[in-house]
Amino acid sequence: MISNRFYYYLTLVAATFILSSCLDSDNNNVEYEYSADAQITSLRLSSSEDSLKVLPGVEFSINQVSSAPIIFNKDSLPYLFDVENVSMNITTNNASGIKIHLSNDSSYIWNMTDSVLVKKLRLIEVYAQDGKTKKTYTFKLTTHQQDPDTIFWQNVENNYIPDPTDQITVSNKSSFFTYHKTNSTLQLSTSLIVDGETWTIKPLSGLPQNVVLNSIRNEILEDRDVWFALDTNNKVYLSENGVDWTEQSTDYPIKAIFGNLPSFTKDSVLTIVKDGDKYKFAKTIDFSTLHVLNEIPVGFPIEDFTSAKVKDLLIYTAKYLIVTGGKSINGILNRNIWLLQESEDKITFTTKPLQFNVLGSSLFNYDNKIYLLTSEDNKNVFYTSTNYGVFWEKANSKQSLPIEFINRTNHSVLVDSKNNIWIFGGVSSNQRQFVEIWKGRINKLFVQ
Repeated sequence: MISNRFYYYLTLVAATFILSSCLDSDNNNVEYEYSADAQITSLRLSSSEDSLKVLPGVEFSINQVSSAPIIFNKDSLPYLFDVENVSMNITTNNASGIKIHLSNDSSYIWNMTDSVLVKKLRLIEVYAQDGKTKKTYTFKLTTHQQDPDTIFWQNVENNYIPDPTDQITVSNKSSFFTYHKTNSTLQLSTSLIVDGETWTIKPLSGLPQNVVLNSIRNEILEDRDVWFALDTNNKVYLSENGVDWTEQSTDYPIKAIFGNLPSFTKDSVLTIVKDGDKYKFAKTIDFSTLHVLNEIPVGFPIEDFTSAKVKDLLIYTAKYLIVTGGKSINGILNRNIWLLQESEDKITFTTKPLQFNVLGSSLFNYDNKIYLLTSEDNKNVFYTSTNYGVFWEKANSKQSLPIEFINRTNHSVLVDSKNNIWIFGGVSSNQRQFVEIWKGRINKLFVQ
């Protein structure tokens, strides 16, 4: 460390040199201008205590605003990351000196090589070439205060719909829509996604009492909201708002609707139709026309399934619809995972059996993975896949549901724009309908 007295003499010498240079310049008709630029243009940190070499990869943002200059790391350091001494590499526009201010009100002239107590570093003061202009930056090094891989859960609401005998919840960009039956009475309750606690019953129009609730879907096609539903007679109903529905006549009976099929050209809705005595895949946009494709494979589920789509913008071939659970056309329980892909006017597939229960489960996209919420050992657990559903691993205990979350199947799972996972309803082992809403979010995906 260098004392403040040294810096005073250093500045005095610099000023004397400037004055003598100016006098000399009069004699030689040469003028020297000394910069008033006291900006820091970049900062890098390293430390011998950083065994995982985290610090060299940290990007610092430098806000040069004159009223409150600040240097900070936009992406917080890993949870429990801890070093005391760091080496700093500061780039300036030929500043004449840098002064370090610590949180204990001590300060010193930094000689560019001394290590710095980073936990106590509060201000970095920069002096320009002219010896009088200075700029003081607040320094902030942020570290995750909570484990980034932990999900904290809260019970948002209970009894938000009246005694259902069946239910499903879907959403668009702004609202949740819970369609629920009490015996033969069909109703709709809605809530804003930013709320989830205040629910309003909406009058439904055009949707029949024999609608299959778990067939109701919302998709965005050609930049507009489109809603689909099936009834028990294989008739299709469409809506633009989830409230007002109309029946759509089709060329074939519709056995299942899987929603948006990621395509190499134009995305469309994947369905299964009955063509004579065969069941085939078909594509459509609005069900007014159906483009019938190849026959479905043996054992493929057509009811009570769960699905998720993958469309990786960085990998051209990574366009899949993933399906599991449910029952085949013969009523046989499906315990496989199916990866569907459009290929030269047909649907190709990869399938493999899974070593864990998928019946009554829910697939969804989250944290750049495919998640599956299912039942195991009389409790609900998550499985995750990072390779589009081919291989799976059980999520660790950091993402366990709370003990108050009673085991259930046939839940509705949705993810909002702020990375919250919402779990609605479900059915107990004795077929009791849960009327609960739970919400959780992994810490590292926190959004203001």
